[in-house]
Amino acid sequence: MSGAFPGCGVLSITTDFGHRGPFVGTMKGVILRRLRSAQLVDLTHEVHVHWPAEAGFWLERSYRYFPEGSVHLAVVDPGVGTGRHVLLAVGDGHAFVAPDNGLLAGVIERTGAAVYRVDPLKLRGYGIERLSATFHGRDLLAPLAAEVAAGRVTPAQIGTLTSDYVPALIEAPARRGNEIHGLVVTTDHFGNLITNIDAAMLGEFSQLTVRAAGHRIPFHRTYADVPPGGLLALVNSFEVLEIAVAEQNAATTLGLSRGGPVVVEGR
Repeated sequence: MSGAFPGCGVLSITTDFGHRGPFVGTMKGVILRRLRSAQLVDLTHEVHVHWPAEAGFWLERSYRYFPEGSVHLAVVDPGVGTGRHVLLAVGDGHAFVAPDNGLLAGVIERTGAAVYRVDPLKLRGYGIERLSATFHGRDLLAPLAAEVAAGRVTPAQIGTLTSDYVPALIEAPARRGNEIHGLVVTTDHFGNLITNIDAAMLGEFSQLTVRAAGHRIPFHRTYADVPPGGLLALVNSFEVLEIAVAEQNAATTLGLSRGGPVVVEGR
């Protein structure tokens, strides 16, 4: 990609900041100072703190619900203030801006994106140079995302094309005989356990059963297919395997959280 990104004015923001303090708001302010017409969408600010893998998981499975030309800014940045790099990736009609800490690896692989390693020295021409040691989301990533969305920079002007980026922080699910081995990536507001096992892998089998936390869990289509308190596994709206307890909290019931192993048996 040599020309400017054909932005549509939509920018999504994903962070682990939560909603205490002015952090998300000031990032939005920085974007709006540079692009008053920006349409800002909060994807989530409840990513597990310091864990880029969850941010990447949601971004990889959510970007396609946005219009082409959207810019997706993700800031889960435990290495802020160090020599870690920043990436600008462009693929499938979308642009992605994030620290190079494994967050974008899944998105890059899914979209076949062209990846640019951002050169901080080249950002100075765009007024991006006075960086705090602890808040690059505000001082570097947000203004960069705004410039990309405004079409004022091309990837080649601010970075170098690269195939060298930090890989995903969690292993991809693996098939072993008639089993698929994966793990819990996160829990949602309801306590449902969301795994990294995509529905496409499950289609290779029939008569599926899930093993997790010492339980054998049957597959169903939706939550109401079992009585309240019943364990079930299903394919959720983001096309990944989810473990739930009808009208209750699966994470509490099973004592399982992020990183917990999950095995699918099939025939």
